[in-house]
Amino acid sequence: MMSARRWAAGVMAAAIVCSCGRFAAADEDDGELKAALRAVVAGNVAAYDREDVDGTMSFIHTKSPDYDSTKAVLPEQFKALDVTSELVGFTYIGHDDEFAVARAKTKTTGQAGSDLVNNTVDAILIFHQEGGAWKLWSEQILGVEIPQ
Repeated sequence: MMSARRWAAGVMAAAIVCSCGRFAAADEDDGELKAALRAVVAGNVAAYDREDVDGTMSFIHTKSPDYDSTKAVLPEQFKALDVTSELVGFTYIGHDDEFAVARAKTKTTGQAGSDLVNNTVDAILIFHQEGGAWKLWSEQILGVEIPQ
């Protein structure tokens, strides 16, 4: 779970980089990167759906500011909630020489009797490579849609 301050700082940094023209525009040459980033998000959501702590964490950069806190809360989340999660939207935004940015929507549905409120989270995701593989670095939640 990322803190609001860290997410805001990450998005602000990305916005500054974007405004300086350092991010590459999304174009046909970015198709391979887009597919790789989408696979990271899809893999992370699938591992979360399986309630697999190690699998979920394998898609998160170990130097991410919230790596340790996320790893610490996952077992409790999995114990307390019985949910189904799925990636329902993904839009590649761009990259520079170090970070990549995308927007994703994930839908989470609780089982009957669960304390979870069904929702769809819309977020900006920042990625950073680790050991030659793209990993999740941080996210900024843009909004949460709750069905009526």
